[in-house]
Amino acid sequence: MSAREPDPLGRGPALAFPPGRCLPCRPGWPAEVTIIERMSRAGTSLDRLRPRRFDLTLVATVALMALFTVLLAADVDLRLVLFDRTLDIVVTSWSVLFAGGLALLTMPRFRDSGRLTLLLQVAAFLLSAAYGAFCVAAVLFRFDGTLGMTLGHPEQLPLYLNAVTRLLTAILFVLAGIAAINRLQTGTWRLRTVLLAPIAIVAIVGVVTYLARDLLPPLIDEVGMTELLRDTAGGGRLPGITPLAVSMVVTTVLLLIAGSLLFRTVYVTRGPVSDGFLAVALVITAFAELQAAFYPSVFTNLVTASDLMRVIAYGVILLGIGAEQRSDLRALREAYAALDRLRVTEAERAALEERARLAREIHDGLAQHLWFAKLKFERLSGSVPAEERPLAGEVGQALDSAIVEARQALVTMRTSLDTDLPLSEMLTRTVEDFGQRSGIQVTFSAGPALPAALPPRQQIEVLRVVQEALTNVRKHADATVVRVRADTHGRDLSVTVADNGKGFDPTAPIDQGLGVQGMEERARLMGGSLRITSEPQGGTMVEVTVPMLLPDWLASTAPLAAASGVTAMESSDAPARSGRTSDPLDDTTTSARVQAALSQGADPQAPRPVP
Repeated sequence: MSAREPDPLGRGPALAFPPGRCLPCRPGWPAEVTIIERMSRAGTSLDRLRPRRFDLTLVATVALMALFTVLLAADVDLRLVLFDRTLDIVVTSWSVLFAGGLALLTMPRFRDSGRLTLLLQVAAFLLSAAYGAFCVAAVLFRFDGTLGMTLGHPEQLPLYLNAVTRLLTAILFVLAGIAAINRLQTGTWRLRTVLLAPIAIVAIVGVVTYLARDLLPPLIDEVGMTELLRDTAGGGRLPGITPLAVSMVVTTVLLLIAGSLLFRTVYVTRGPVSDGFLAVALVITAFAELQAAFYPSVFTNLVTASDLMRVIAYGVILLGIGAEQRSDLRALREAYAALDRLRVTEAERAALEERARLAREIHDGLAQHLWFAKLKFERLSGSVPAEERPLAGEVGQALDSAIVEARQALVTMRTSLDTDLPLSEMLTRTVEDFGQRSGIQVTFSAGPALPAALPPRQQIEVLRVVQEALTNVRKHADATVVRVRADTHGRDLSVTVADNGKGFDPTAPIDQGLGVQGMEERARLMGGSLRITSEPQGGTMVEVTVPMLLPDWLASTAPLAAASGVTAMESSDAPARSGRTSDPLDDTTTSARVQAALSQGADPQAPRPVP
């Protein structure tokens, strides 16, 4: 997708990324996803109606307008006909302001997207605004009588001007609907030509009609003109409307209905929200034309229901543009949020690549040299004098410890690269590797609501805390059994590492190592907390609790305890073994909490398995 290719929803150029640089893809997503496209779909869903509900709204509008029109046609007492020069100027001025404002609001959207439908809509709004401004100017500068626009001297010129303007406006909306369905772009179209051509056509028709006003067939015959002069109350039906006038009105109404159906089709196919409002407004405008057929409101000093209905239609279109702008703003905010997440993801990816490079360096360099030194030392240890053998043994132990630490570093870095694995699988690998290296009996169990995965950064930090806790067990606890359990409590994830080692007195002043401080810092960075519970000869329990920052595409799964393959028991057995229905970590005493965590498996006093 090119940088200038318009968004399928008509919101301007789509913000796209080349393959391999898009947002993290998940199963079911296309290989390349534009941010604006995805965010627009999410944003517009809050402003739009579903197709069925929108169709019901459109049908309800048609039914209401039809009922209103029938009532006015059947009962002349209900007809709204006002003879007021000031009110006529006010209503016409409001129409000009609405039409001109709609043109000004639509033009930036056209310049941003280049959609032909928006350009044609601007042309229609400008044409209506120009005709209304001409009528207001005729009254203000008092040349309306010369053009036969007053009720004192009514002529055919204003009737022709009004009919041609409405017909041409309807044609523009139909063309705009066709362009919207086909998603046409302006291409080589000249902007000024499209905007000024309809106004020029109406002006030419006006000049020709004025020069040949005595030769043109009338739209309202002499009987109708006489009735306009006589019926000052506007209560009777206006006779004398010729078939030519009726045919022009019917054509205009049919074109407006066709335009409404076209924009309805665009809307239900996930088009812009404003197109749905425009479809409703065109229906109202169509019935306004029918109202004008019963009693034309062309002449000055005359205000009818059709004038008010056109103002309402403009208001509906204005509401649609407002809804469209709110939707665009929401989509833009979400796109910025997605870009920020992309920035974080790219930073994390760079960190993971650097960890992979360091892991290769450690494996190919430091680890190999340590193994080489170990082999050479074993060959030399036989020739060491007896009095120096204790020192040689210490050197051998130091080399063994260095090799173990190097392997632990490799495991830690490599595990960070497996962010596509489920959380339970990552914890399972960590526990299995610890058991193989340390010779300590260790088991892992998962709660039934454990999510399949967390965001990569959070998942790595949780794993780091667990690895550091297990390292402390190996170095300091002198334990034979370790239990690791991951479970959820509401929107929080809790991971517990409990051992049956020698423990320590938490009230005694001790110097916390860098390992404990690192675990606390990682927990705080994730917005969580770390709790360490211990007592002499009572074991130690490390519990990290963090809020789960799950995006929509990370769905929770069914119970994963059985699927993990390393659990010592089903997670549902924990309440039964502890004798409580709540989390066993909530017991009151330190030894009870540690023993409750250890009780989910083998006997804590069981001998160490052979590595």
